[in-house]
Amino acid sequence: MIELPDSVHDLVATERQLLTDLLVLLGRLEAEPQDVSDVRTALADLDGLFMLVVAGEFNAGKSSLVNALLGEKVMPEGVTPTTDRVTLITYGPEASESSDGPNVVRRTYPNPLLDAVAFVDTPGTNAIVAKHQELSERFVPRADLVVFVTSADRPFTQSERTFLELIASWGRKVIMVVNKFDILEQEDERRKVLDYVRENARETLGVNSVEVFGVSARLGLAARQAKDEAAYAASGMIPLEKAIAARLGTDRVKLKLASPLGVAAHASSQYLDVLDNRLELLQDDNTTLAEIDRQRKQFDRDMQRDLSLYIARLKGVLQQIEKRGEDFFDETIRLTRIPKLLNSERVKEAFQQKVVGKAEAEIDSAMHDLTDWFIQRNLQLWEDVMRYLNERRAAEQANVIGEVGGRFQYDRQALVRSLRETAEEALEEYDPKSEASRLAERLQGAVVQTGLMEVGGLGLSAALVAMMTGAALDITGIALGLTVMGAGLLVLPGQKRKAKRELRERMNELQDTIEKSVRQQFELELARSQEKLTGAISPYTRFVGAELEHLHELRADLSASADRVTDLQRQVEALS
Repeated sequence: MIELPDSVHDLVATERQLLTDLLVLLGRLEAEPQDVSDVRTALADLDGLFMLVVAGEFNAGKSSLVNALLGEKVMPEGVTPTTDRVTLITYGPEASESSDGPNVVRRTYPNPLLDAVAFVDTPGTNAIVAKHQELSERFVPRADLVVFVTSADRPFTQSERTFLELIASWGRKVIMVVNKFDILEQEDERRKVLDYVRENARETLGVNSVEVFGVSARLGLAARQAKDEAAYAASGMIPLEKAIAARLGTDRVKLKLASPLGVAAHASSQYLDVLDNRLELLQDDNTTLAEIDRQRKQFDRDMQRDLSLYIARLKGVLQQIEKRGEDFFDETIRLTRIPKLLNSERVKEAFQQKVVGKAEAEIDSAMHDLTDWFIQRNLQLWEDVMRYLNERRAAEQANVIGEVGGRFQYDRQALVRSLRETAEEALEEYDPKSEASRLAERLQGAVVQTGLMEVGGLGLSAALVAMMTGAALDITGIALGLTVMGAGLLVLPGQKRKAKRELRERMNELQDTIEKSVRQQFELELARSQEKLTGAISPYTRFVGAELEHLHELRADLSASADRVTDLQRQVEALS
């Protein structure tokens, strides 16, 4: 365990609390198990040995370098991949080997250097075996210092660049080593290779400068074993050893504290992106809900506007009846027509023929068109919603489903699917004929109950006609009675005017009754239709609202945690 100066004990305690709080946050976020494990391991490594991770492509000489630094052949060497597991090398009174978890081997050696640092030898990073690269990548977060080995015969390959980008994402300190440097005989050639590696590493890691050392690990190990100091110096190992020793000296505490913070910063950044992704999806959901609501409101406005046209058509039928009725009274209630007025059946027949005429059929037609229009418009509303939901689904195919993971994605997809299925069911179950029939019955009932109670179980058009016919016969009957009493010359013109006035009043009353009753019933039908759509959407709406609140809270907490990480990183960097 590292002996920390008293001045940094509080800093360590703060960092430990930060990592603990971050683990709680990741639990609330339902983070991937590996991400949680990385943070938990970083918390444990805070109290562990300084960890030096040796990484690079296979056959770059990683194992040879470890052997040269330790001065003995701890790791097997060869031209084929010799390390298929992560090897953790620590101090022990004698050489031993044991398992330290899946795909991790712990080796102990009685080497004084291992008192201060644990060496980690990793498989090759160029994916000769996919598992090998994964092992190397998963151990990077634990590194306090990465020694990255490239080969002088193929310096800084594309796979090495990719792996260095991964290291950079974790914020790890890196020392670059160009191994097999002895194959470059010309000094100019050596300088060009070092400059090439240095510039590419600096650009890839996003830092101002990178330490690069040219060595021959093979010659270094041979020199150490032969105790040939000159040969060891010629191998180039001494400057590298000094650079590592410097890290184990003044920079040791800083690197040890910085490593877990790098893990915390990586996790915070990753899941802030996850939350932003989720919030973006929810914004899309809000757009979907807003569009459905816009369609619903537009539907309501269109229905209210168009309903007036159908009501005007119904009222127009009554107005035509009124006009024909007035013409009938002018023609019928005259002194010359008194003999005909004595025959009530003929008057009734004439009124039916000349005034009522096709009114019943016209009313039925208008009501039929009215109900058909309403049913079709309701059907169109669900079709519009269905079409929009399908368009939204097609647009979201570009998103990687499950990219953000967890319950959120599952719930969201399930709710979107449920809403779409509800719309599909509404379309499949919608029977325009039966719906129109039920609507016509409700409309008829509403109108009759409002002002035509006396007509009993007659249909709407028949009820209206009966009322008009009855009123006309009452009026003509009064006129006839007065005429028979011998007062025709004086009274008949006045009765004609009265008949017209009463017919007009009755028609106006019927028009008002029709408009009021139809509007009221259609308000109920509109409300019923909107309620059905609102009910279908409500689980989706509740989810979006609750999830938005939840995610905004999580993002605020995670953002605050990221700020704590940044502040601690500044404090660690300021340590001397």
